[in-house]
Amino acid sequence: MDPSSSASVGSEPMAQPSATPPEPSGVGVPNPPASSAPTPEPSASASSSGTAGPVPDEGPPAGCAPFEMPEDCTIPDGAVLPAELRCTGLYQDWPSLDLRCDVVEYAPAYPLWSDGAEKRRYVSLPPQTQVDVTDPDDFQYPVGTKFWKEFHVRDGDGSRLGETRFMRRVELGWMYTSYVWSEDGTEAIQQNEGVVDLHGTGHTVPTREQCKTCHSGRGDFILGWDALMLGPGATGLTRDELLRRDLITWAGKADGVPNPLQLEIPGDEIEKAALGYLHANCGISCHNATSSAEAEETGFFMRLDADSLQTVQSTPTYSTGYQRPYSPNATIAELPTPDAGTYVDLQPLDPDLSLLLVRMKVRGIEAAMPRIGTNLADDEGIAIVQAWIESMTPERGYVAPMD
Repeated sequence: MDPSSSASVGSEPMAQPSATPPEPSGVGVPNPPASSAPTPEPSASASSSGTAGPVPDEGPPAGCAPFEMPEDCTIPDGAVLPAELRCTGLYQDWPSLDLRCDVVEYAPAYPLWSDGAEKRRYVSLPPQTQVDVTDPDDFQYPVGTKFWKEFHVRDGDGSRLGETRFMRRVELGWMYTSYVWSEDGTEAIQQNEGVVDLHGTGHTVPTREQCKTCHSGRGDFILGWDALMLGPGATGLTRDELLRRDLITWAGKADGVPNPLQLEIPGDEIEKAALGYLHANCGISCHNATSSAEAEETGFFMRLDADSLQTVQSTPTYSTGYQRPYSPNATIAELPTPDAGTYVDLQPLDPDLSLLLVRMKVRGIEAAMPRIGTNLADDEGIAIVQAWIESMTPERGYVAPMD
């Protein structure tokens, strides 16, 4: 899931390793217990928004009652999440797909590449709760928080609903699954085993274990929600809107401690675009120092943590990758041998020797990056990163390439 599923037991959460005894079959990955967050201050709950544009000033309508699962909804044997998407609380009315009054749409500033699929994202916070952002790299979400990520897959000259990924915060952590839409768009059923080439569209629905692979690389488990992803360029429920509506809190807020989310990616527009793209598509989930991150052992990190944003050179993308010999763990056997020189993670002025970019361009082989979740190369993302590499001149503050 950006939210973004093994079998029917896959919708159970993993127990907290240090706070609560584990459940026998749980496989999710939680963040620390909600009880560790400060006591929430009263706040307005989220309201509905038809598009990821400006969020209405008012909170939920007075008649916005808490969601109650319809009586005809079921939970599959061995699972804990509903069998159907209509039973999760996303929609007020199923036939019309009108959002519930406490659901808000948002779009991150730097979206994850998903083979060109159109995506819409939604969140619902429980009434009178706040997200604790004391650590801007590890948000603490109140129990009851829900995220949905909706994929509109290509279908001929148009697109249609393909899958919706769902995450719900409970005491032990996050429960998560995927719902696959029928070809006629009348139902969306829980599917944890993945689907290859959904309805012949080329879209792949990940297995629950694949979802876990990416989300486990984030301390708070949520991809797509952080100070930078919700910053300039984001729409809907942005970080500024969260503050305005008093939906976030942090230690010392009442005593004047500054908002920890007021962060900015360093550099000019070329550098911001590349660093933001790599943060969203490589760093958040895999290439970071989190012990459970898939690419932690490579030592090449691209997540833009709050304490690394002083300059372009202070970012992990630069400090751990610039002219650095690639990790022995890197799979490059199927890549073309460079005409001159050897691959490094990020080689200034030389896209052909920058292994980061070379691997972005390939699909269908083990050397491809990302490893999962995509079957098509992102031409726009490739152009963004290549423009940065080609601009890395000494005049712009970059160390000259080594011979």
